[in-house]
Amino acid sequence: MSRQANPAPAGRDPDTYPLRFKKHNFEAHCYNTSDCHVIYNGTNTTRTAVDRQIGPPPSSDYKKNWGGAVFGGIPNFPGPAKVEWTTRDGQTLRADIDLADIFKDELVLHRVPLDEIPERAFKGPAGEPTIFLEVDNRTINVYMQMLIPTKSEQIPGNPNSHFRNDTLRAWSKTY
Repeated sequence: MSRQANPAPAGRDPDTYPLRFKKHNFEAHCYNTSDCHVIYNGTNTTRTAVDRQIGPPPSSDYKKNWGGAVFGGIPNFPGPAKVEWTTRDGQTLRADIDLADIFKDELVLHRVPLDEIPERAFKGPAGEPTIFLEVDNRTINVYMQMLIPTKSEQIPGNPNSHFRNDTLRAWSKTY
């Protein structure tokens, strides 16, 4: 994963690299919980998880199915995500997740070498990555996902695969 500590590659716009973001999208997912609430930017982003039991993730590669977020274009950062949920064993827990601290450098997390990103793929801020907050029983994970164009095909022989869209964990805590 690139934390982008390196300066812009030779010949690249130093105002663009490393890739930064000023707005983001947000989505929350709850697993192995009941009555899970994630309040972010004034909205309960987990309305479908309120007042009901939520089972385990649907498959071992479930994060591959995480896509576009319902909540988009959020300026960095309107306050912590306030999480309240009940664990599998019945304990009610609360946490404030400070995304401003987790992403204090506003760098896009990705695995693409900067010299593999096409020259004019980004100008200025990189765009809006999606931040996912996952509650799974007693653990909260925070992930970032961002579509990054690439010079080469990511699936050999597929001319429509010039991108990476990895979901990378930025933070985790077990309560």
